[in-house]
Amino acid sequence: MKVHEVVQSSAPDPLTELDKRFYSPGEVAQLAGLHASTILNYIHSGRLYAVKLSDRTYRIPNRAVRKMLAPETVRPPTIVERPDAHVDIAESDREPEWPWPEE
Repeated sequence: MKVHEVVQSSAPDPLTELDKRFYSPGEVAQLAGLHASTILNYIHSGRLYAVKLSDRTYRIPNRAVRKMLAPETVRPPTIVERPDAHVDIAESDREPEWPWPEE
């Protein structure tokens, strides 16, 4: 009698494959098991952060991909408060010159 050993292969963990800084919508779709158009819909609706390089080209940062696939692995951003730092409010709230410059 022959005994066959059954080896179950588990799907690769998408988080271990995230070694790039930026991903295309197609790459994110493949990692998430979704269609590329779904990823583009997520980008257009604001559900997924992406950098728009041109009319048809987007790149999704590693952190945004991890936040979508496994949000528990992403730490919230750290806010550093510097009370002694100088902020020139007059410069930042300056009204534009009138009349408007002609182009």
